[in-house]
Amino acid sequence: MHELRLWQPDDEPRRGGAHPGGLGLAIRATLSTGCRWILACAGGALLLAACGDGGTNPVTHEPAPFPKADAIAGVNLDVSRRLDDSVLDALVATGVDWIALVPFGWQPRFDTPEVRLRTTNARWGETDAGLSEIIARARERGIRTLIKPHIWLLEEVPGQWRGTIGFDTEARWRAWEADYRAFILHYAELAQSQGAHMLSVGVELHRAVSERPDFWRSLIDDVRQAYDGPLTYGANWDGEMAAVRFWDRLDYLGVHAYFPLTNRQDASVADLERGWRTHLRTIESLCATWDRPILFTEVGYRSIAGAAVQPWNFTVRSAVDAQEQADAYEALFRTFWERDWFAGLFLWEWDADISATADLSDDDDYTPQTKPAQAVMARWFGGGEG
Repeated sequence: MHELRLWQPDDEPRRGGAHPGGLGLAIRATLSTGCRWILACAGGALLLAACGDGGTNPVTHEPAPFPKADAIAGVNLDVSRRLDDSVLDALVATGVDWIALVPFGWQPRFDTPEVRLRTTNARWGETDAGLSEIIARARERGIRTLIKPHIWLLEEVPGQWRGTIGFDTEARWRAWEADYRAFILHYAELAQSQGAHMLSVGVELHRAVSERPDFWRSLIDDVRQAYDGPLTYGANWDGEMAAVRFWDRLDYLGVHAYFPLTNRQDASVADLERGWRTHLRTIESLCATWDRPILFTEVGYRSIAGAAVQPWNFTVRSAVDAQEQADAYEALFRTFWERDWFAGLFLWEWDADISATADLSDDDDYTPQTKPAQAVMARWFGGGEG
């Protein structure tokens, strides 16, 4: 038995994409499909069925923060300089209705407790002025925005990355946490003032979330004071999802879904769908445990032979193969897009510097633009282009 709640939205949502308010009534309905998150509009109300574990999970959840049943059709948008209207035209034509913008906090090393906020001296799309303009212009086209701050490590150390950021003393942890709190609260305030529709409180910080859960709970409480929209966190696919112990404080279970699907090149779409099965069970279990919808805050594939072998690996050298990228997209959408507990995804990534007529036949990077993968995403997103 799963609880079905009827939410009557306020006449006007609060700025920042806040949750609909005004509880109408609560009823119960038996769902035969297990872990499910059902959204449907009926008479202007939002129907919500929890993804749960038969009613034994004591964790409660917030309602979905946007009054529509469609999954988020998103891309991570990289904007290095001023945004041309043609970029937004291409996104709309491809069916994109959300973008994720990624400003960076700069950290000298994985073991240096310092996060530098850079709001002006950065690539234009990562500055406060750039973020604000992109949010406003995207909104004019009906595109919503997730602000998803990342940490960038300035010094590369073999075997270390943002997932291993950590410290050997309490004083060093607290110094890092003070900087990180200021970093995230800055973007919470920007998200509120500019009407961004969602905010991520972090991504891929496995050691930090594992060892310092109380910090994250207090941070989220502070963010809620500054920003009244929905929140997520982007956990890496490789075990971090289970390490996060503050999912109950958030609205979406964010996943960076670079799961390996095969160990060979030229895998068929059917092979890749089979490759998702074990990961699908893990993701469904996460949804059932925490009673929240799943959102792929990042997922993507390079246009190379063996695209789905190590999707996270941006350094591997392999022959260009745009069809393998497209096949990985197809398997991804077939596996997740119609599931009721799946809130949607943000593909990695869409490059604003690439024109709609660019020849990327020799490109081996993640962008789907002008490649067969763009036609796949457009078909699933409901766009007419590709």
